Parts: sequence; structure tokens; C-alpha cells
Amino acid sequence: MRNLAIIALMVLVIGLTPGLAEIYAKTEVDMVWTMKNGANELTAAAGIGLSPNLTLNMGLSAGGKMENKGQMTFAVEQLGLTYHNDELSIFGGAVPASVGQAAIHQIFLRDSGPAFLKLGYTFNREPWTYTKFFGDLSRDDEYKRVGVHYLNWQPVPYFSLGIGEAFVVSQHFKGDTFFYFVPIMPYYLSKYFPGISTSIDNAFFYGDGRLQLAPFTFYGELLVNEFPMSPMDDNPKLFAITLGLEAEELIAGWDLLAEFSHVSDQAYSNGRPQNVFTYGDLSLGHAYGDDLTAGDIQLSRHFEKLNADTKFGLYYLKLGNTDVAPWIGKEEKLVPEQIYGVKLGAARQFDQMRLGLDLEIGYVQNNGHKADESGYRTSAILTGSWLLP
Repeated sequence: MRNLAIIALMVLVIGLTPGLAEIYAKTEVDMVWTMKNGANELTAAAGIGLSPNLTLNMGLSAGGKMENKGQMTFAVEQLGLTYHNDELSIFGGAVPASVGQAAIHQIFLRDSGPAFLKLGYTFNREPWTYTKFFGDLSRDDEYKRVGVHYLNWQPVPYFSLGIGEAFVVSQHFKGDTFFYFVPIMPYYLSKYFPGISTSIDNAFFYGDGRLQLAPFTFYGELLVNEFPMSPMDDNPKLFAITLGLEAEELIAGWDLLAEFSHVSDQAYSNGRPQNVFTYGDLSLGHAYGDDLTAGDIQLSRHFEKLNADTKFGLYYLKLGNTDVAPWIGKEEKLVPEQIYGVKLGAARQFDQMRLGLDLEIGYVQNNGHKADESGYRTSAILTGSWLLP
């Protein structure tokens, strides 16, 4: 019922938009059609400039499967407002939020992640940028909240460092509003002031960096769970890491991108379902979940005369039990799938519109986590983006 009300509101706003010349001229629309092994998802999103400093974000998705009698699924992907000026941005609603340096394998908050309800702000004054927000991850009647903050320091254009923290909590506690919105205040302090029970929360610590030494750019991300991982502790190693390298026009005018990522098993998990780093069944961290190793190498190039971009590359994935689920003490050990594949992509910019197509084809060993079984994985993503005149 709530989704129907939100959809009705979005239709009303879209219907009113053409009559408002200033708003209509500042509207950007993005559409993505994703086809993966017979499953299809179509998403449409719009950013409408209500004023020079106020933007309305809206998005819907529809999903279904070829030659399947099941019903299509519909969901509201975005609905929120953002106010912004040169130094301050305030956002609220189901709006996307991402943190990270990685081009492919983001491990903290990825830009393709689910847009849950949140309220937060970003303050930007060189060389510092600080973001903090409070979000509602509840589904059905459960209580599940998340607090995230991230501080980035970029003293010079070719170097930056960032630190962040995520705090998932399954119960209200005294002073929680203070921790959710006061700048810089670490969420982990709540274990001491007021002294919350360790069973109601799940904390993650994050860091990233970028260094440019022309023609190369090196970057990395590291996320660790709050549980101690020193050799003296008999605990599982709960962490995720991504390392990357970029090089401009390295080979005959082609740009190089190489990236490696590893997420340990249950890196985002916790003993209680409400404390797992997910929104419903969707990971907030790496797109595949946890228990994985990935590697990519790509070449890309911009063709000035055609105003077009193209890329091709190779990738490797090793996927174990990727479900981001609570600890159960008897984690099922699966035969890991190993995928070797190629990626192809092309995009062209027109006057008011940009069209793109990305293809992935992979050969799978131990398909379906069955030893010695083989198969193929395919993916095609068609994207379109345009500014309304």
C-alpha cells in the first residue's frame, strides 16, 4: 500500500513537471535495462531541479523473467530531496549514497546499492569532505537502523585519504540521536557512553586512499569488522579489501584499469539477523556479498571524433557462500564457483542523450557449486541518459 502511494505521488510530480519550464529544463533521466541469464530488470530514475539548489530524485524498477508465468515485480527505487550549495548538502528520503574509491569492486557502500530511507548531510570545505547520515533498514516489523559517516582529506589534487564507520543497530538506545547526527562523533563510543550491549550492534571500520604518480593512479579500500583479528585472538578474519591501478593512455592511447578484491566469508555478518550489513536480502557492501575473490583488467579509450567510449577486458570471480546472513555456527561450506570471462562495452554521447551497452560472458567451473559441473553466465546492460530540453 505504501509503495502504491509513493508511485502515485511520483506520477503526479511527473505529470506536473512539463508545465514548469524551469524545472523541465533541469531534468535528467536515466534508464537501465539489465538482462542476466534470462532475468530482466528495467529501472528508470530522474533528477529534477526544482531550483538551483534543490533536486528531487525519483526512480522505479520492474523485474521479470523470460518465458516465465510469474508476475512482474515493481519497486520504488528512489524518492527523496537534496539541497546543496558550494559547501553543504542535505539529503533525505530513499536516495542513493556511496562511499569509496574503487571503479568496480566497492566494499563499503557501493553506488549501485539499494536506496533505503535516510537523512544526512555532506560538508565540503577544502581539503576536507565529511558525510554523515542515519538510515532505516527495517523490513516488516523489525527494528534495524544504520549510522554511517565518512571523512576524506585531500590536501593536494594527487593524494587523498579517507576513514569511515558504519554502525548497524537492532534496538533503540539512550542518546542514539546524538550519535546519529553530531559530526565526527564515533558510533563505537556508544559501547562506553551510555554503554550499550554488544549484542544489539554491528560495527565496521573503513579506510581508503588514492595516489597519483603520472601516468599511474593507485587506490585502495579496506573494511574490517569490529571483531579482533590479531594472532592472539581465535576469531574469524572478517575483512574486505580492494586494490586498484589506473594508467592514462598507457598503450597506444588506451587507458588501463586493473583491480583486485577479496571479501572474507561472513565479513558483513553478525549473530542477529537485524545486525547484518544488508537491506532485506541485498548486501550494502560488495555487490556479490561476501566469501569472494575477484580480479579485473580492462582497456578503455575515448574517440574524440565520434564522441564515443569503448572498453574491453578480462575478469575472474571465485564465489563461495556469498549470502550475507547471520552467523549460525555451522556455515555451510560450498564448492566455490570459478568464473573466467570477458567484458565489452561501448557508449556514445549525442547532443542531449547518451547511450551505452555493456556485455559480459563468463565460463563457470563448479557451476551451481557442484564439483566438475560447467556452465556459462551472460549479462547485457543497456543504458540511456538524457537531459530534457
